[in-house]
Amino acid sequence: MKIRFATLSDIPACIEGGKRMHAMTRFSAYDYNTERMAQNLRAVIETGQNTHKTHCFFVAEDEAGQIIGALIGCVERHFFSDLLVASVIHYDVLPEKRMSGAGLKLLSAFRKWAENRGVFELSVGINSGVGLEKMDRFLKKLGFRQTGGNYALRLYGQQTIGNGGWRRE
Repeated sequence: MKIRFATLSDIPACIEGGKRMHAMTRFSAYDYNTERMAQNLRAVIETGQNTHKTHCFFVAEDEAGQIIGALIGCVERHFFSDLLVASVIHYDVLPEKRMSGAGLKLLSAFRKWAENRGVFELSVGINSGVGLEKMDRFLKKLGFRQTGGNYALRLYGQQTIGNGGWRRE
């Protein structure tokens, strides 16, 4: 298995892998705009990785050279501090390739990338809505500690607040 920075030629495979992952998560309710995906992946590869060095885009390849996972991350100064924080934007490994070491290797590459930039803290949020217990165990085993949670409120149509919280009208 090989971990490397993504190239422009990886975009079609990443779009297809992303489409597959999209269908398995809570994001399946969202449209999947392949053109927008291509534009955003291109922007990370062309500008983030090469010019400002604020973003990274790693891919994991299997022995056949097929992309089986990806991690996109960024580094920025915290809103209220000058300290740098590295955050995972996107992180996935194809289901049939999980437990292959790809996830650990992607996260390790991201950690090294962040350390090379003098980052104070590494932040990983899981908001896919699937595999939460496994990711919790995996990240804690690597030394991460849980600091909060992710919450989503779907807003289609008008909503009002009542005794039981928000409700659709």
